This record gives sequence, C-alpha cells and structure tokens, in this order.
Amino acid sequence: MISEDVSLVSLEEALSFIDDCDITDHSLTQALIGNSPVDFFNPTELKSVELKAPVTPTTRKRAKPQRKLSESSSSQEEKSTKKRRVRSAASSSTRLQQRKREELKMLREQAQELETQVELLKKNKFLSEDVVLEPVDDAFENQNTPASWHDIAMEEYKERLVSEKTNRRLKSILENQEKVNGALHTLLQKRSVLNGMDYVFSSQLGMGNLLSGGSGDEPVAAMSGQLVNQLEELVQCIYKRYKVNFTATTQTPAISCDMRVKHDAKRGKTIDFVVTTPLTCAVDKAGEILWEEFTSYRGYPGKTHQYVKATKPNTNEKKFVLSVKSPSGMIELDGLQFMQRFEDSDRTAIVIAEHMLLPTKGLHFQVECWMTVTPSGNGHSASLAEISLQLYMERDDVVQVSSEDVAYAQNIVLGSLSNNFRKNFQALQNTLMEKAGRATLPSAPITV
Repeated sequence: MISEDVSLVSLEEALSFIDDCDITDHSLTQALIGNSPVDFFNPTELKSVELKAPVTPTTRKRAKPQRKLSESSSSQEEKSTKKRRVRSAASSSTRLQQRKREELKMLREQAQELETQVELLKKNKFLSEDVVLEPVDDAFENQNTPASWHDIAMEEYKERLVSEKTNRRLKSILENQEKVNGALHTLLQKRSVLNGMDYVFSSQLGMGNLLSGGSGDEPVAAMSGQLVNQLEELVQCIYKRYKVNFTATTQTPAISCDMRVKHDAKRGKTIDFVVTTPLTCAVDKAGEILWEEFTSYRGYPGKTHQYVKATKPNTNEKKFVLSVKSPSGMIELDGLQFMQRFEDSDRTAIVIAEHMLLPTKGLHFQVECWMTVTPSGNGHSASLAEISLQLYMERDDVVQVSSEDVAYAQNIVLGSLSNNFRKNFQALQNTLMEKAGRATLPSAPITV
C-alpha cells in the first residue's frame, strides 16, 4: 500500500512538471504555429513575438482526482491551475508516420506484382521484351544437356542478326546498281555519244535471228538477206501503186496528223495515218531534209538500232528492237526496215516497208509508208510534205494463229504501236518545220 502511494506521488510530480513546461500564452502559441522555422532567424519576427505579452492570462483549472492516501501523502494534495497542451493535426510526427505507411503500402504492392511476374515466367518459359540475350559460357556449352529455351532463343537471335546484315548489304548493292543504270541510261540518250555509229554499224549484220520463222540452223545473214529482198520488192510495188493513184492536193496546206481505224477484208484491222506538213523551203531542199531525218542514226526512246546501212544508192536498211508500253506491260518487237527514195520531175517520193515480229507469240506485223514532197500553192519557195502509213497484222495461211492471239494482236499490240507512231509523227513535224525555217534564213555576210 505504501509503494502504491509513492508511485502515485511520482506520477503527480511528473504531470505537474509537464504542465509547467507547456505554453501558457494562447496568442504566443498561435504566433509560433503561424511562423515557419526560417522566420525565427529573422530579428524582426522575434521582436514581434516577444512584444505580444499576455495581458490577462487565461488559465484552466484541472481537477485533480481525489484519492485516499496515507497520512504521509495527504499533505501534498493541492489544487493548481494548469493548461492543457496544444496539439496540431499537421505535426511532423504525424506526417512522418503517414508517409511511412504510404511507402510501406506501395512496396507491398510492387512486391506482389514482381511475384506475379516471376510466376508467369516460370510457367510460360519465354523471355520478356526487355531481357537482353547474353552468350552462355563455354562451361555450360560443353555439358551434354538437352537444348533449352535459352539455347533456342540464342540460335534464333544469331540467325536474325545474320539475315539483317545480309539484307542491308543487298539493299546497298541494289541501290548502287540503280544509280549505275540511271547514269548509263542518261549517257546513252546523249546524241553526242552516238556520233560515228553509222560507220560502226554499216559493216555488220544483225546479231541474232530476230525475224526468221525457220530453224536456227540456217545462217542469220541469209535469212536477213531474204527478208530484205522481200521488203525491197514490196517497196517497188508500193511505189507503182501510189504513183498511179497519186493526185496533188488542191486544198490550202495545213498542219495535220490524222489517224483512222479501218477494217479490210484481207488484212483485217488496219491503222491508217495521214500526216500533212507545210514547209517554207523548196522541194529539193525539203526532200533532202526528209531523207536525212529517216536515214540518220538517231537515238529514239524505246528503240535500239542494231545496224543502219546503205547497200545501194538512195536506199537504206535498219535493224532494230522496239519497246512500247501497253496496258498489259512492255511489248518488245524485232524489226527490219527498208526504204528507197525516188526522184520524179515534179516531186520527191520516199517509200518504206517495215516488218516487225513479236517473238513471245510469233505474230508478224507489216508497215507500208508512202511519203511525197510536192510544191506548195504558195510559190516555188514553199513545199508540202505528205505521209501516208498503214499498219496491220500480217496473216499467214500456213501458220494457224489462235483467236486469243489475234485479238491480242489487233487490240493490244496495234493500239500500242499506233500511239507510238502518232507521237513520232508529231515530233517529226516539229523537226521538219524547224529545219525548213533555218534553211530559208539568209546567210550572214562574211566580213574580212
């Protein structure tokens, strides 16, 4: 009982000491709470706090519990006015505890997520996206263990690296080849590079059996010569036919390029061109310009000449490969051309016979062209160039051609060739008028 009284006295003394240490001024407490710790280092703030002295301190009496003590402790019971300690909801200890609880909760959630990922990896046995493959040590490779998922992944990873490296190398090679191809194409289109090619090609024959329908055992020169003889005979027939039926134009000359599609009982579908070009030079000069334009070796888009030569006076032979665009793709035809110039008293005539072969289907096409240069009604210093051309598919009673090939030849091939001829005729008209205009210009006087 005595020890219990002593402990109660010690507790009362401790509580009284804590109450004495509390802040007794309410206004001073509010000032201390409103200011930050930095403000207390400011002298002005300290003075303002010190000047706020309590005028009438308000104290609250704390009722002391009535206890039955012994005679030694009964003298220590007294009532004293004590103030309760002021506590703030935003104290540092409370915030620290809240922050710790939040961090602990977040760490628990992360640990749970990581455990879930580990379980998935153990079940699925595959690598995640952010895992970097590393080669296995030699010690592990020497072991006679079955191939695991790691070994399989490493092999696939190495094969992928090799394929990507090969792909990059092939792309660089392709890009380089395209650059070289473009440079060569640009170079070959320049006419200055083709100077002197007439002499080179004049002494050689064709490089292949392009137009032969027979076996490959026959000499190429003999087959080409036989076809050239046939074209030469056709030129003579065309000249005789047009010479009989020729009538001079009485209308006012005008620039025109007319294309018409006709149907012949023997030849089937034909494409006819009538091109008229008035020139400002005499007939002899216009005839020379027209003949030079057709016999000179020139580079045309999509047309490659294998040789251009003249075996007889006023004649010319050409062997070429023509590439034209069509709705079904590019069409390549092997062609042989023979032309001859005829000088009459009142006009100059140029006749062309051309034979083309489509090797992929064995289809033959024929071109018959008649060109005349006559005096114009405007006077002797003007002339008129007229071109009549007929394009058709050559029929052979011996060789049977399917209806599908005939439709392809008449619709696709003839249509593509007609577009090509029309563009070439329009370009020819511009060239003839330009050269005829330069020929009529007066020559500049020579000053010494």
